[in-house]
Amino acid sequence: MMATVDDTQSVLSIDSSVNYRATPPTLFAQPSERSVPAPTTDQWFAQLRQKIEATLSVSLPTARISTPAYDRLVGQGASFDARIAKARQEREFTLPADAPAVLKKALAPEFTAELNNVPVTAHDISTLGDGQWLNDEVINFYMQLIIDRSQKTPVLPRVHAFNTFFYSTLSEKGYARVRRWTRRIKLFENDLVVIPVHLGVHWCCAIIDFRSKHIAYYDALLGDNSKCLQLLMDYLKEESRDKCNQEFDDSGWTMTCDKQIPRQRNGYDCGVFAVMFAEYAARDAPFRFSQDHCVLFRRKITYEIATKTLISGIS
Repeated sequence: MMATVDDTQSVLSIDSSVNYRATPPTLFAQPSERSVPAPTTDQWFAQLRQKIEATLSVSLPTARISTPAYDRLVGQGASFDARIAKARQEREFTLPADAPAVLKKALAPEFTAELNNVPVTAHDISTLGDGQWLNDEVINFYMQLIIDRSQKTPVLPRVHAFNTFFYSTLSEKGYARVRRWTRRIKLFENDLVVIPVHLGVHWCCAIIDFRSKHIAYYDALLGDNSKCLQLLMDYLKEESRDKCNQEFDDSGWTMTCDKQIPRQRNGYDCGVFAVMFAEYAARDAPFRFSQDHCVLFRRKITYEIATKTLISGIS
């Protein structure tokens, strides 16, 4: 049995006028535009056959048609069917059945948790309340959850995540001040490196992908930050000289401030977007979420911190 968000209402004082069940971004037609579920590819062809036979008063052969164009169409239809099924599945995402009890425990004044020497307290958890800005401690703990999942799940990318002070220290004080931050880490042996970026009153996220030779910057307000991208590229060069005793080969590398991403539409959910960009990217999942998910995500993050386990599946 799964607990819906309604089950946690007494614990979290949720506004009953809001639908907190996550709704995916508009990948396909909304229910108001489509009164019945879209047919699958096989159903569509079956309906087409019936219409042709009824109109022409003929019986079509039952043998499977096979031409390159037909096979291509069927393949595209199957892919589309899979996307619809996945979107519907994500739309039905709910918290585990024990969520009310876990969330109540996490909101207790005496609550504390620690993972990889990174602590979090009830005060920190309070920043996950609706309309609050996430603080450094919550984001740093979540980065540890991402690292922990990566280490325990071999099929996922190997991920290292820096804490929230890495970018500001690198930006303001230079490589020398962060040089020792990787003394126990072989940075270049990871697939991905996650960097939370704090811009004073706004959270963003940068991802270094060694597999695709790409540095991506994700800002839910769609801002540009070429300074951040160049700073991270320069960091990789310095790190390679210091830890590998060789120049970093930047040939073929690209850097982007991505714009086709979920967008923040208020003044306080930037931290939620930043950690979700990190969480989805760390399992190579497309960003199938939107502003509408953020209330549920705040409870999801609270649950995950309290249980020290990410509950997201593998896409």
